[in-house]
Amino acid sequence: MVGSINVDLIQSVEGLPRPGETVLSFRSTRLPGGKGANQAVAAARMGAPTRMTGAVGTDEGGEWMRRLLQEHGVETDGIRSLEDYSTGLALIAVDCSGENQIIVNSGANEAVEPFHIGALAQDARALLAQLEIKADTVRALFTTPGAEDRIRILNAAPALPEAHGLFEHTDILIVNQHELAHYVALDVAPETAEEALVARKLISRPDQVVIVTLGALGAVAVWQDRHFHAPALSVNPVDTIGAGDCFCGALAALLDAGETIESALPLANAAAALCTQKEGAIPAMPSRSEAEAALTGGV
Repeated sequence: MVGSINVDLIQSVEGLPRPGETVLSFRSTRLPGGKGANQAVAAARMGAPTRMTGAVGTDEGGEWMRRLLQEHGVETDGIRSLEDYSTGLALIAVDCSGENQIIVNSGANEAVEPFHIGALAQDARALLAQLEIKADTVRALFTTPGAEDRIRILNAAPALPEAHGLFEHTDILIVNQHELAHYVALDVAPETAEEALVARKLISRPDQVVIVTLGALGAVAVWQDRHFHAPALSVNPVDTIGAGDCFCGALAALLDAGETIESALPLANAAAALCTQKEGAIPAMPSRSEAEAALTGGV
């Protein structure tokens, strides 16, 4: 796992602000976050041995994040503490329906360089990365000797132009419908599993698969010659922060354990649904047993 580590400052509001509008929050909360950290904890909670490479500042927030990751079962020897950077910071507004707006200051995440990858790819079955760190660092992870024998999973979020250069080195690409629209230049994001089949435009090898998350409609895996749709569990979300990251980390853990995409997708959906039932990201990540129980008995 290579990715970002942030401190999340969450403001709960009645409605999200429009451009130029000021709104008052009725609650402020500090929670651990960052797409990399979120996905690492999600993978660890699903039972996968999880090692993270990343960076934090030497500030209190960095120490706090390292300690929390360790408490959730993530190996943190690959996380560097940097004196010249602050720990990444996310400012998040969440409305009463669970929708959110997020502004991220990268901080130390900007300093995760390709040479920090080391031997990470040599002792892992699955490699997972996101785009809150440099694309060149992700490329180094996916192209380091031995990486082609691993499952290389890229959550191409946030949507960035430089991500296109990573797709050829990726075995499993995960995007939501809005990110998919960005990467295939659609004016309107796909809303159904059938519409999501446009993801085939991103496939360059027969062994690649694109997984498109569709929110309340679940997720669809798209190959060159077939697709598989796994519906979502029906829930009333408390907030949606970290649900996508939970899906990615859970899926990576399940594939690392030998599950097929078809068997892993429904369980990853269940984990993501459970994540929406609690506030924040890392504190809301469910265990595998909780996800299995939700899948068989409903949330």
